[in-house]
Amino acid sequence: MAYYNEDQLYRYFDKAIQREAQKSMDELKKEIDYLYAKEMKAISEDLQMKKEVELGKEMKELKLHYQDKLNQISIGYNEMLIKERTFMTNIVFHAVLDKIYQFIKSKDYEKVMTQKLTDLNKKYANKKSIITISDRDSHLTKIIEETITAPHEIVKSPDLHLGGFEFFLKNEGIEIDETIDTKLASQKEWFYKNSKLLIRS
Repeated sequence: MAYYNEDQLYRYFDKAIQREAQKSMDELKKEIDYLYAKEMKAISEDLQMKKEVELGKEMKELKLHYQDKLNQISIGYNEMLIKERTFMTNIVFHAVLDKIYQFIKSKDYEKVMTQKLTDLNKKYANKKSIITISDRDSHLTKIIEETITAPHEIVKSPDLHLGGFEFFLKNEGIEIDETIDTKLASQKEWFYKNSKLLIRS
């Protein structure tokens, strides 16, 4: 059986206590490190979430701000396009109207109207007709009288501005529109649809 003096026992217990203390300290350190890492992760995730929420809020405000700017620019741009479109279409249709007025005063107009009336006179021989013309188209009256041999009535209308005529057979319910007004309105509609001058919404 080994005998220890007091000094040896002291050193033995001191080492045993130090070992146990170191072991407890290592375990405590590990626990502290784990809790620290866990807490830091929670704080980091919380900060990241707050950062993303704040960033999302700022991005939304920024988007609204620039959307408002874009809307203002778009409104101004559309106003400018509308003015340009109006200006351009006015030029186009003023030029068209000038050509129409020149055509109405020409011999070509008389030839075209004579041909149209002759064709109708053949197609609807002996049928009573009502022929509506512009109240400003004085020489078309003469052409009708010389061309239509069947019974007819000439009506002068202030609603027709350019020329041509409307041919109506009341008993048969047949109406034929040969007015330049209608043809121009149709061409205007085609022009607006196909000219690419319309403003898109």
